[in-house]
Amino acid sequence: MKIGKTILAFLLATLTLTLVACRSEKKNLTESSGDDVSSRQSQSQPQESFSFTTTDLDGHEVSFEDYSDAKVIMFNMWEPWCGPCRGELPDLQRLYKKYKSEGLMIVGVYSDTDGLEDIVRENKIKYPMILSCEAFDRFQTGYVPTTVFIDGSGRVLSDEPYVGSKTYEEWESVILSYLK
Repeated sequence: MKIGKTILAFLLATLTLTLVACRSEKKNLTESSGDDVSSRQSQSQPQESFSFTTTDLDGHEVSFEDYSDAKVIMFNMWEPWCGPCRGELPDLQRLYKKYKSEGLMIVGVYSDTDGLEDIVRENKIKYPMILSCEAFDRFQTGYVPTTVFIDGSGRVLSDEPYVGSKTYEEWESVILSYLK
């Protein structure tokens, strides 16, 4: 009986860790320059404006300037194989629909395309999906989902990336703090 309880405790701990964030083995999500995000952002040097050029889900070229009319841009880095990432997609879509008129833009950022289009279609995601590129490397934590907030001028708003999935209410609270 003790072995059964130990196994159950192990399975619950594993499930809990999986629901918080998925560890990425993908090259694009694990590379870093050796220092962490908080130490990079706390340096006294002014941070340069964020910019990128990449492609969207349809293969069209997009750049940061395509989203710069937004007051706040939420870049949600996720992958199709990550359960918690997929789990928060419907909530992100609801938030996008509710707050788009107030200046919120949500952009999904992915590197793995396996099953991506089906997941986006099944979840009726209307916000943009773009392919990760080198510009996003500075935010990589090795985990997905990882989310950062940037204003329309390219200034990073979040002190550190948000790691892990969140509920609708948790994201709404964060979004509202940036939209005020």
